[in-house]
Amino acid sequence: MTEGMNTKRIPALIMLIAGAIACIVTYMNHYDLKEMLTTLIWVLLIFLLIGLVVKKILDSFHMPGENAVDNEGEVIEKQEEEAAEEEKEPEEK
Repeated sequence: MTEGMNTKRIPALIMLIAGAIACIVTYMNHYDLKEMLTTLIWVLLIFLLIGLVVKKILDSFHMPGENAVDNEGEVIEKQEEEAAEEEKEPEEK
């Protein structure tokens, strides 16, 4: 399993919190059942989309740790630096 934030549940969590708030508000304002359910469906759909956008934004910030190690046990950043140096050497000759 990869390290970092687990953002898989964020859309569902945002959607369920918004749905609960919508149910409470519509009940307190004495909406009839049809209006309450229609409002709830729209709130769930809108906040599902918002949750997916938030998840996408949080996933875009995911960076591997400074001590990221590949399968051979070597630090990844050092391998990238070595590859860059190898590319420079043929150009200098």
